[in-house]
Amino acid sequence: MMYFLYLTFLSCMLNFTACEPAFDYQSSSPTKILGAVNNQSDGTIAPKANNIIFQSIDGGLTWNNISKGLPQNEQSDAFFVDESTLYLRIKNEIYKSTVNSSIWEKVVGLNAEGPILKNGWVKDMVEFEGVLIGKSQQGIIRSTDNGESWESVISEGGVGIAVENIDGGVAAISYNTESKTRRVRISLDKGKTWKAIDEGLPPSLSISSIIQMGEYFICGHPDGIFRTSNMGKTWEKILPSVDEKVFNVYKSGKVLYALPRDGGC
Repeated sequence: MMYFLYLTFLSCMLNFTACEPAFDYQSSSPTKILGAVNNQSDGTIAPKANNIIFQSIDGGLTWNNISKGLPQNEQSDAFFVDESTLYLRIKNEIYKSTVNSSIWEKVVGLNAEGPILKNGWVKDMVEFEGVLIGKSQQGIIRSTDNGESWESVISEGGVGIAVENIDGGVAAISYNTESKTRRVRISLDKGKTWKAIDEGLPPSLSISSIIQMGEYFICGHPDGIFRTSNMGKTWEKILPSVDEKVFNVYKSGKVLYALPRDGGC
Protein backbone atom coordinates (compact mmCIF):
# COMPACT_ATOMS: atom_id res chain seq x y z
CA MET A 1 0.00 0.00 0.00
CA MET A 2 2.80 2.44 0.91
CA TYR A 3 4.49 1.74 -2.44
CA PHE A 4 1.18 2.54 -4.17
CA LEU A 5 0.92 5.81 -2.23
CA TYR A 6 4.48 6.66 -3.23
CA LEU A 7 3.81 6.11 -6.93
CA THR A 8 0.53 8.04 -6.76
CA PHE A 9 2.09 11.07 -5.12
CA LEU A 10 5.15 11.05 -7.37
CA SER A 11 2.85 11.06 -10.38
CA CYS A 12 0.87 13.98 -8.94
CA MET A 13 3.91 16.14 -8.24
CA LEU A 14 5.82 15.45 -11.45
CA ASN A 15 3.00 15.13 -13.99
CA PHE A 16 0.28 17.35 -12.57
CA THR A 17 -1.50 19.40 -15.25
CA ALA A 18 -4.18 22.02 -14.82
CA CYS A 19 -7.68 20.79 -15.79
CA GLU A 20 -9.75 20.34 -13.64
CA PRO A 21 -13.00 26.22 13.79
CA ALA A 22 -15.30 27.81 15.22
CA PHE A 23 -14.03 31.33 14.59
CA ASP A 24 -16.00 34.48 15.36
CA TYR A 25 -17.29 35.98 12.11
CA GLN A 26 -19.54 38.96 11.39
CA SER A 27 -21.31 38.39 8.09
CA SER A 28 -22.02 42.11 7.80
CA SER A 29 -18.30 42.90 7.73
CA PRO A 30 -16.63 43.26 4.31
CA THR A 31 -13.97 40.72 3.45
CA LYS A 32 -10.53 42.23 3.98
CA ILE A 33 -7.56 41.07 1.97
CA LEU A 34 -4.28 42.27 3.39
CA GLY A 35 -1.49 42.98 0.93
CA ALA A 36 -3.90 43.43 -1.99
CA VAL A 37 -5.65 46.35 -3.66
CA ASN A 38 -8.49 46.99 -6.11
CA ASN A 39 -11.65 48.15 -4.35
CA GLN A 40 -14.85 46.61 -5.68
CA SER A 41 -18.28 48.19 -5.92
CA ASP A 42 -19.60 46.04 -3.07
CA GLY A 43 -16.98 47.40 -0.65
CA THR A 44 -14.79 44.32 -0.60
CA ILE A 45 -11.20 44.26 -1.79
CA ALA A 46 -10.31 42.04 -4.72
CA PRO A 47 -7.00 40.17 -4.77
CA LYS A 48 -4.50 41.05 -7.45
CA ALA A 49 -4.04 38.55 -10.27
CA ASN A 50 -0.33 38.04 -9.66
CA ASN A 51 -0.88 36.91 -6.06
CA ILE A 52 -0.86 33.14 -6.30
CA ILE A 53 -1.39 32.09 -2.68
CA PHE A 54 -3.34 33.57 0.23
CA GLN A 55 -3.50 32.60 3.92
CA SER A 56 -6.22 33.11 6.53
CA ILE A 57 -5.81 32.46 10.27
CA ASP A 58 -9.30 33.60 11.29
CA GLY A 59 -11.57 31.26 9.37
CA GLY A 60 -11.60 33.36 6.21
CA LEU A 61 -12.48 36.79 7.66
CA THR A 62 -9.13 38.25 6.52
CA TRP A 63 -6.59 36.99 3.99
CA ASN A 64 -2.85 37.66 3.69
CA ASN A 65 -0.84 37.50 0.50
CA ILE A 66 2.03 35.10 1.29
CA SER A 67 3.52 34.96 -2.22
CA LYS A 68 6.84 36.65 -1.38
CA GLY A 69 9.69 34.76 -3.01
CA LEU A 70 7.47 33.04 -5.60
CA PRO A 71 7.45 33.79 -9.34
CA GLN A 72 4.79 36.38 -10.12
CA ASN A 73 2.04 35.86 -12.70
CA GLU A 74 2.55 32.09 -12.57
CA GLN A 75 -0.08 29.52 -11.68
CA SER A 76 0.86 26.76 -9.25
CA ASP A 77 0.72 23.16 -10.43
CA ALA A 78 0.54 21.31 -7.09
CA PHE A 79 0.36 22.22 -3.42
CA PHE A 80 0.85 20.32 -0.16
CA VAL A 81 0.66 21.45 3.46
CA ASP A 82 1.26 19.44 6.63
CA GLU A 83 1.36 20.64 10.23
CA SER A 84 4.43 22.82 9.74
CA THR A 85 5.58 23.02 6.11
CA LEU A 86 4.12 24.19 2.80
CA TYR A 87 5.27 22.88 -0.58
CA LEU A 88 4.32 24.46 -3.92
CA ARG A 89 5.19 23.23 -7.42
CA ILE A 90 5.40 25.81 -10.21
CA LYS A 91 6.36 24.35 -13.58
CA ASN A 92 9.48 22.28 -12.87
CA GLU A 93 10.42 23.93 -9.59
CA ILE A 94 9.36 23.19 -6.01
CA TYR A 95 9.23 25.89 -3.32
CA LYS A 96 8.74 25.50 0.41
CA SER A 97 7.77 27.70 3.34
CA THR A 98 6.51 27.19 6.89
CA VAL A 99 3.05 27.69 8.36
CA ASN A 100 4.34 30.57 10.49
CA SER A 101 6.27 32.31 7.70
CA SER A 102 5.43 34.16 4.50
CA ILE A 103 8.87 33.61 2.96
CA TRP A 104 9.37 30.96 0.28
CA GLU A 105 12.61 29.32 -0.84
CA LYS A 106 13.34 27.15 -3.85
CA VAL A 107 14.02 23.49 -3.12
CA VAL A 108 17.01 22.12 -5.00
CA GLY A 109 16.17 19.01 -7.03
CA LEU A 110 13.32 16.94 -5.66
CA ASN A 111 14.38 16.88 -2.01
CA ALA A 112 10.83 17.86 -1.05
CA GLU A 113 9.60 14.33 -1.82
CA GLY A 114 10.78 12.86 1.46
CA PRO A 115 8.73 14.84 3.99
CA ILE A 116 5.70 14.95 1.71
CA LEU A 117 5.65 11.19 1.16
CA LYS A 118 6.26 10.60 4.86
CA ASN A 119 2.87 12.17 5.52
CA GLY A 120 1.17 9.82 3.08
CA TRP A 121 -0.48 12.56 1.00
CA VAL A 122 -2.06 11.46 -2.25
CA LYS A 123 -4.24 13.45 -4.58
CA ASP A 124 -6.83 10.90 -5.56
CA MET A 125 -8.12 9.29 -2.36
CA VAL A 126 -8.55 9.56 1.41
CA GLU A 127 -8.86 6.98 4.19
CA PHE A 128 -11.47 6.90 6.96
CA GLU A 129 -11.61 4.14 9.56
CA GLY A 130 -10.05 1.58 7.24
CA VAL A 131 -12.16 2.49 4.18
CA LEU A 132 -10.65 4.20 1.13
CA ILE A 133 -12.71 6.80 -0.74
CA GLY A 134 -11.35 7.88 -4.12
CA LYS A 135 -12.18 9.80 -7.25
CA SER A 136 -12.18 8.23 -10.69
CA GLN A 137 -13.30 8.79 -14.26
CA GLN A 138 -16.63 7.23 -13.26
CA GLY A 139 -17.25 9.41 -10.18
CA ILE A 140 -16.56 8.59 -6.53
CA ILE A 141 -15.47 5.07 -5.59
CA ARG A 142 -14.99 3.12 -2.34
CA SER A 143 -12.80 0.23 -1.20
CA THR A 144 -13.04 -1.80 2.01
CA ASP A 145 -10.11 -4.14 1.25
CA ASN A 146 -7.16 -1.73 1.09
CA GLY A 147 -7.63 -0.95 -2.59
CA GLU A 148 -7.86 -4.52 -3.91
CA SER A 149 -11.39 -3.92 -5.22
CA TRP A 150 -13.60 -0.85 -5.64
CA GLU A 151 -17.30 -0.08 -5.86
CA SER A 152 -18.96 3.01 -7.31
CA VAL A 153 -20.79 5.12 -4.69
CA ILE A 154 -21.47 8.32 -6.67
CA SER A 155 -21.94 7.87 -10.41
CA GLU A 156 -23.74 10.58 -12.38
CA GLY A 157 -22.03 10.27 -15.73
CA GLY A 158 -19.07 12.49 -14.86
CA VAL A 159 -15.72 12.24 -13.13
CA GLY A 160 -14.86 12.57 -9.47
CA ILE A 161 -13.33 15.96 -8.71
CA ALA A 162 -12.20 15.89 -5.07
CA VAL A 163 -12.32 13.84 -1.87
CA GLU A 164 -11.47 15.20 1.59
CA ASN A 165 -11.59 14.00 5.18
CA ILE A 166 -14.10 15.79 7.44
CA ASP A 167 -15.16 15.27 11.06
CA GLY A 168 -16.69 11.81 11.25
CA GLY A 169 -16.58 11.13 7.52
CA VAL A 170 -15.66 12.24 4.02
CA ALA A 171 -16.64 15.07 1.64
CA ALA A 172 -16.62 14.72 -2.13
CA ILE A 173 -17.17 16.72 -5.32
CA SER A 174 -18.31 15.02 -8.52
CA TYR A 175 -19.62 16.09 -11.91
CA ASN A 176 -23.23 15.49 -12.92
CA THR A 177 -23.62 15.30 -16.70
CA GLU A 178 -27.37 15.84 -16.60
CA SER A 179 -27.31 19.11 -14.65
CA LYS A 180 -23.86 20.01 -16.04
CA THR A 181 -22.74 21.04 -12.57
CA ARG A 182 -20.33 19.83 -9.92
CA ARG A 183 -22.12 18.50 -6.84
CA VAL A 184 -20.88 18.67 -3.25
CA ARG A 185 -21.73 15.87 -0.81
CA ILE A 186 -20.68 14.37 2.51
CA SER A 187 -20.82 10.85 3.91
CA LEU A 188 -20.83 9.96 7.60
CA ASP A 189 -21.07 6.18 7.15
CA LYS A 190 -17.76 5.38 5.42
CA GLY A 191 -19.04 6.24 1.95
CA LYS A 192 -22.13 4.01 1.93
CA THR A 193 -24.60 6.90 1.62
CA TRP A 194 -24.14 10.57 0.70
CA LYS A 195 -25.94 13.82 1.53
CA ALA A 196 -25.84 16.86 -0.77
CA ILE A 197 -24.74 20.09 0.96
CA ASP A 198 -24.82 22.41 -2.06
CA GLU A 199 -28.48 23.42 -1.82
CA GLY A 200 -27.69 27.10 -1.24
CA LEU A 201 -24.53 27.24 -3.35
CA PRO A 202 -24.71 28.84 -6.84
CA PRO A 203 -24.66 25.93 -9.35
CA SER A 204 -21.38 25.68 -11.28
CA LEU A 205 -19.35 23.26 -13.37
CA SER A 206 -16.09 24.55 -11.83
CA ILE A 207 -16.46 24.03 -8.07
CA SER A 208 -12.96 23.04 -7.02
CA SER A 209 -12.68 22.05 -3.36
CA ILE A 210 -14.54 21.35 -0.15
CA ILE A 211 -13.00 21.27 3.32
CA GLN A 212 -14.24 21.49 6.91
CA MET A 213 -12.98 24.04 9.42
CA GLY A 214 -14.67 23.61 12.79
CA GLU A 215 -18.40 24.14 12.32
CA TYR A 216 -17.95 25.44 8.77
CA PHE A 217 -17.70 23.77 5.36
CA ILE A 218 -15.62 25.90 2.99
CA CYS A 219 -15.87 25.65 -0.78
CA GLY A 220 -13.77 26.95 -3.67
CA HIS A 221 -16.14 28.31 -6.34
CA PRO A 222 -15.83 30.40 -9.55
CA ASP A 223 -17.54 33.28 -7.70
CA GLY A 224 -15.02 33.11 -4.84
CA ILE A 225 -14.69 31.18 -1.60
CA PHE A 226 -17.92 30.34 0.24
CA ARG A 227 -18.63 28.84 3.65
CA THR A 228 -21.68 27.40 5.37
CA SER A 229 -22.50 26.65 8.99
CA ASN A 230 -25.85 24.92 8.34
CA MET A 231 -24.89 21.97 6.12
CA GLY A 232 -25.24 23.91 2.88
CA LYS A 233 -28.69 25.43 3.26
CA THR A 234 -27.11 28.89 2.98
CA TRP A 235 -23.59 29.95 1.99
CA GLU A 236 -21.72 33.22 2.53
CA LYS A 237 -18.92 34.51 0.32
CA ILE A 238 -15.72 35.11 2.31
CA LEU A 239 -13.29 35.85 -0.54
CA PRO A 240 -14.13 37.24 -4.01
CA SER A 241 -12.84 35.58 -7.18
CA VAL A 242 -9.81 36.85 -9.08
CA ASP A 243 -9.66 37.18 -12.88
CA GLU A 244 -12.22 34.40 -13.45
CA LYS A 245 -9.98 31.90 -11.68
CA VAL A 246 -11.23 29.44 -9.07
CA PHE A 247 -9.68 29.15 -5.62
CA ASN A 248 -8.49 25.74 -4.47
CA VAL A 249 -8.72 25.73 -0.68
CA TYR A 250 -6.49 23.84 1.77
CA LYS A 251 -6.01 23.82 5.53
CA SER A 252 -3.40 23.05 8.16
CA GLY A 253 -4.81 23.02 11.66
CA LYS A 254 -6.72 26.32 11.95
CA VAL A 255 -4.98 27.97 8.98
CA LEU A 256 -6.56 28.22 5.51
CA TYR A 257 -4.72 28.52 2.20
CA ALA A 258 -6.25 29.57 -1.13
CA LEU A 259 -4.65 29.26 -4.58
CA PRO A 260 -6.40 30.70 -7.69
CA ARG A 261 -6.27 28.40 -10.72
CA ASP A 262 -7.84 28.23 -14.15
CA GLY A 263 -10.93 26.03 -13.94
CA GLY A 264 -10.33 25.34 -10.27
CA CYS A 265 -8.10 22.31 -10.76
